[in-house]
Amino acid sequence: MANALAEEARTMTDAQLGEAINEAYREVFNLQFQIGTRQLQNPMAMRDARRQVARLRTILRERQLAAAAGTPLEPTARVADAEEVEDVEDEQNTAESAGEAADDSASEEE
Repeated sequence: MANALAEEARTMTDAQLGEAINEAYREVFNLQFQIGTRQLQNPMAMRDARRQVARLRTILRERQLAAAAGTPLEPTARVADAEEVEDVEDEQNTAESAGEAADDSASEEE
């Protein structure tokens, strides 16, 4: 779920991201009042709200650093499927086998 929220935040514009950060801070503020008046039903809500603030601010900071460096932010890498990983491993094993075969034939010629 946290990854989904981060992915959604990465698609926001800077203005939308700023508004989302403000809204997350308001949520933390409201939860603090609920804690103080003992009205908070879910004690994990405060932790989740603080983490959401941190997540959003991290994304904003990534953008600031990328802009300062003059490099565009690349889209987040997706997780490779198991089949893709197996294909890459097979290609690497094939290349290693071909290299060993060339070494064997070179040592036979000597």
